[in-house]
Amino acid sequence: MPYCPNCGNEVTEEDEFCSKCRAPLKEPRLRPVRRRDEKDEKDEKDEKHEGDQAGAIVGGLVVIWLGVSFALRNLGYYPWADMGGVFLLGIGVILALRGLWAYSKTGVFDQGFGYVVGGGFVALLGAAIVFQINDWWPFLIIGLGAIIVLRALMVQGRNPRP
Repeated sequence: MPYCPNCGNEVTEEDEFCSKCRAPLKEPRLRPVRRRDEKDEKDEKDEKHEGDQAGAIVGGLVVIWLGVSFALRNLGYYPWADMGGVFLLGIGVILALRGLWAYSKTGVFDQGFGYVVGGGFVALLGAAIVFQINDWWPFLIIGLGAIIVLRALMVQGRNPRP
């Protein structure tokens, strides 16, 4: 038979409090409290599953676009020299749409910013190949770098460190 650690009174296994001194006999049951910005494991698992799903969708769209690109080439819509550009153009559009989808799901532009900028860059690079615009694409790289730097500075000013 167990005894109360506080007063030595004899207690049963089922007792939560000592009948003599009312001391707790079992660990207190605390209900976890979380802040609004904290996520529980279920939310994290759901987000991970959505991320896996988005990756699979993007991967499938890339494979579909590859097939469409070959089909259009075989039908004579563009020459073999433009195949890489057409493929890059489509991949860029897919990535940019992935970024917009992330934004629409969360309402936070930062969630899809990398996809939108990267996808836009790849699409413009593909367009430069298809339309044989060889002179301006270095300026595209410079512009991309400027966008990344400006975005980093905007985010830094918005979220000061404590």
